[in-house]
Amino acid sequence: MKPAFWKEATRRSWSIIKPEVERHIHALWEKPELPAMEVAAARLLTEWLRGSGFDIEAPCCGMPTAFIARKRLGPGPCIAILAEYDALPGTANDAVPYRQSRGQRAGHSCGHNQIGAANCGAAIAALKTMQDHKIPGELIVIGCPAEEIVWGKVGLLKKGAFEGVDAILTSHGDYQNGVISRPCQSVVGGEIVFRGESGHGGSIRKTNALDAAELAVQSIERLRAHHFADTQVEHVLRVGGGIPNVTPDEARVWINARQADYDRTSEVYDFLVDVCKHSAQLVGVSFQHLFVSATHGYLPNDRLAEMMMANLQEVGPPAWSDEAKKWMQSLAFECAPNGAFDLDEEVGLYTEGVDPYGQDDGEVSWQIPLGRVNWAYPQQVPLHNWALTALAGYPGSYPGPLMASETLALSAIDLMLNPKVIEQAKEELTERTKGLTLDPPRVGAWETLTQNPEAFWDATWVE
Repeated sequence: MKPAFWKEATRRSWSIIKPEVERHIHALWEKPELPAMEVAAARLLTEWLRGSGFDIEAPCCGMPTAFIARKRLGPGPCIAILAEYDALPGTANDAVPYRQSRGQRAGHSCGHNQIGAANCGAAIAALKTMQDHKIPGELIVIGCPAEEIVWGKVGLLKKGAFEGVDAILTSHGDYQNGVISRPCQSVVGGEIVFRGESGHGGSIRKTNALDAAELAVQSIERLRAHHFADTQVEHVLRVGGGIPNVTPDEARVWINARQADYDRTSEVYDFLVDVCKHSAQLVGVSFQHLFVSATHGYLPNDRLAEMMMANLQEVGPPAWSDEAKKWMQSLAFECAPNGAFDLDEEVGLYTEGVDPYGQDDGEVSWQIPLGRVNWAYPQQVPLHNWALTALAGYPGSYPGPLMASETLALSAIDLMLNPKVIEQAKEELTERTKGLTLDPPRVGAWETLTQNPEAFWDATWVE
């Protein structure tokens, strides 16, 4: 089959389902759900995929909000497209270019409503092309919960969800329109629980759990420059007491370490846990370490990236309207009143540098070749911010994820018809990991996040 023919056929298939992609972007945005609690999102996407011809396994791998949608049309490659659909606490906002106070309500401030719909739409369009033109192979969509705590794909990998997959495709919003073949950060994280004894705050007591938590955080900050200046450390105090005149009997600190080098990230995280343990001993309270997850950053794959870049060039950059760019400029001004409006309107291949974020599909990319296409948000709009929630729900922003969706559909068919590319991508992965011994996937909080995720988000969990 000549490239011009299958590309035209795939783009035609994708154009048919484009309105459904847009509808599902909006539907997911309207019902944001916290990681491991994405019940409505998983149901919405599986119903769409089932109605489009996929066979559904939901839930799967012991994870209530994970799913696998698959369709096999004879012998051939197995290509997986990932779907994400969780949201972040405290970032809710209407689709308006100004801040609205929404308390701790969740919002799609990383744009996973756009990822979930765009990636599922790409799979539906690719399947239609395969069926219409009798292209053999297996196409699957893996529904991945809890990306925001870099947990879901690590758990899916551990439970075998990626067995038999030859190559993986995905997308994400960022600050450039392009195909990404460069590392991002490794992330290791968990929660530290300090427990003491409650009592009247006016008394001198040596059993104040908050003292231990604050000592740990202060010690980490003091030690940063000399012990781990190369590694970013983030924390939140999840429990610290309810009223000043009651000595807190429990305090919880959630800590992440992130750095490009996975081994160094793990080393720093272990050091942080040890600092917390010693802080508890000094204060005279108990200590418990609750591990959440660990993930490598992306392992680049230039061969997949070259193939995807050719397809992205066929699609071209997002077709934002003048009205949409004006709206986005208003939003950018709210975030950075003195900054210039900067929105990437070209497409490119990005292979240099290290991206500052972490993704749990990074863990999977060390086992299976993974290709990724990004779409651009305005530079002045921060990820994980109310403004990104507003943007992700604004229909004028949809050309970005639509560009990615169409590129993924073309790339899936490209791989089905050109298994030599998959072979080359696997050879590249083997070369990049030569001589390395990879640890099994490290995932914690399993019982809580699969059976009682409310306890995780209420900060009452123990395992």
